[in-house]
Amino acid sequence: MKPRLFHLLWACALAAASATAAAQSWPEKSVRIVLPGPPGSSPDRITRLLAEHLSKKWNQPVVIENRPGGTTRIGAEIVARAAPDGYTLLSTFVSHGMVKLLYPETPYDPINDFAPVVQLVDTETVLVVRSDSPYKTFAQLVEGVKTRGKPLGVGNFGNGSSFHFYSLIMGQGAGIDVLPVPYKGEALSLTDMMGGHVEASFNSVGTALPHIRDGRVRALAVLAPKRSRVLPDVPTFIELGFPRLRAGGWFGILAPAGTPRPIVDRIRTDVQAILKEADVTKWLRDQGLEPAFESSEAFGQSMKREAGEWEKLIKEFNVSVN
Repeated sequence: MKPRLFHLLWACALAAASATAAAQSWPEKSVRIVLPGPPGSSPDRITRLLAEHLSKKWNQPVVIENRPGGTTRIGAEIVARAAPDGYTLLSTFVSHGMVKLLYPETPYDPINDFAPVVQLVDTETVLVVRSDSPYKTFAQLVEGVKTRGKPLGVGNFGNGSSFHFYSLIMGQGAGIDVLPVPYKGEALSLTDMMGGHVEASFNSVGTALPHIRDGRVRALAVLAPKRSRVLPDVPTFIELGFPRLRAGGWFGILAPAGTPRPIVDRIRTDVQAILKEADVTKWLRDQGLEPAFESSEAFGQSMKREAGEWEKLIKEFNVSVN
């Protein structure tokens, strides 16, 4: 073996051994998870549940930092700039991949500047109206909007968010005018809808479910491949003739690019072990959240694929954050 090649292989072996040793001792201090949304949302609730379990597993504090706004941009930028040591993580959701498309000046790349760690869940999304709305079914909603000739105001968690696009696709498919109304988080959108400031809202099933059950809001349609186990009487958009509204989204954990692979693997393994716990699985499924157990690589590939799909939608609907 040539001396130069030997030294290169030896250096690589030393680096791998050092990274493995670092992962075995990690974490040696508190871990911060940045969430680009406000308290009260489905991503917030699941992140806090994980933080509670991970604090016990790691014997270190796991702190949640809510940084809503900018269609995940504000919180994600903090993590993109953080040291790649596993102590600053991003708990994010499906809109993460479209940020650079909407904000060209974004100083980070949502794909290349992050290491995919673990997808947490596949999510279900529901279209809701207030319980005193005259629309008891989706068909009645469509007919009512067409008859009155006034756009339907639909809340979402930010310009260019996945929920924003759901409302545009719905309006196009139903042949009605839709006015997307952005908020800094889905919980805020739902609160304003219940207060009468907006007529309808797209929300994660888990966020809307308590208000559906207490009779404050009415679910008209679910965005998921099949009916929700927690809302079995509510039709899917697919059933209603909207094949483009079939996938609800995901929540997941990312780390800054360059985070040592052994640390990424440690986090993924520990998180997936928690997701497999019977009480956690039940808690998630009771909110329309299905635990996911893909590899980090598969999670990263799906994000890249979705980014291409979002780019097509942005061009199709000529969406601008301005």
